Amino acid sequence: MSLDSIDDKDYYEILELNRNCSQEDISEAYRRLSLKYHPKVTKPENSAVFEYHFQKLAEAYEVLSDPNKKQIFDIYGKEGLKNGILGKNGKKKDGYRFLGNGHEIFEKFMGTSNPFTLIRENEKKSKETIVIDAANPNANINLEKKEKNDRDINIDLECTLEELYNGCTKNVKYTKKKICEDFRTTEDQEANIEVEIMKGYDKNTIIPFKEMGNDFPGEKSSDLIIHIKEKKHPYFKRVNKDDLIYMHELTLAKALNGDPVRLVTLDNRKIAVSIDEIISPSTVKKVPGEGMPIYQKEISVRDLTTKKGDLYIKFHIIFPEYIDPVKKQEITKLLDDEE
Repeated sequence: MSLDSIDDKDYYEILELNRNCSQEDISEAYRRLSLKYHPKVTKPENSAVFEYHFQKLAEAYEVLSDPNKKQIFDIYGKEGLKNGILGKNGKKKDGYRFLGNGHEIFEKFMGTSNPFTLIRENEKKSKETIVIDAANPNANINLEKKEKNDRDINIDLECTLEELYNGCTKNVKYTKKKICEDFRTTEDQEANIEVEIMKGYDKNTIIPFKEMGNDFPGEKSSDLIIHIKEKKHPYFKRVNKDDLIYMHELTLAKALNGDPVRLVTLDNRKIAVSIDEIISPSTVKKVPGEGMPIYQKEISVRDLTTKKGDLYIKFHIIFPEYIDPVKKQEITKLLDDEE
């Protein structure tokens, strides 16, 4: 799956429209794209990316479908829309703020919150398999075209997400058949090999070592094939091969305040991500360039210039188990006043 970044696009570009479009065009574009990027129509591991696009589409529709907001945006752009402009009375009007209510906008527009009542999801996304020839790093092998050899030795090599992020070298021990001195029979022999784990390898990476498998009298030795397996991480989840999802827990008070998110990356850096909005359970914060390294054959394990995917922060809001009735009334009044 390849989803283009929409961070730098204006509302028309997000909805794939030109500026002389009609309200009917705006509605049709939102209908089509909101179904395409609805987080329920994809696999769970891709939901954060789809949620991010889904909310951006809702924001674009909310602005362009409102004649007043659209007029301000057309004249003053996003900055004028969000910072507010001077009215005819000389007073500054409040700026626009998207509340992250994409699902409410979708349900109101579509008449249902369930996209499956509107579309049929038949698309099956294929998984890309990386195959690296350890004897010749510049040669990629298509596994589907490679003749299956049941005599090869296949080994699953578990790697942590940190190892796949930073790169490392792992020693693999295995048992192979070795030709005896009579050149006719074989016996089991312990062997080991150093396997270099490059930055960006994933659970579909396969590393063949030519003729380092079993020996056979009068024939070429079979191959040793290493299959990378990815261990589950307690905080990060890898999606779309190069992106990461980080689930951040926070209290309701911090969600309302939009406190910065502080986390430790997979290469042990401490970063703080500012939040400039009220956080809801559907909020997704994108941090460009803080995802998984993108595998490149020519980059060494020690190279620090590797390009990376993106990090998506999702939020789990912890609601208080009890609120004093008096304080509850105060909170209710405060929220009612905001409407």
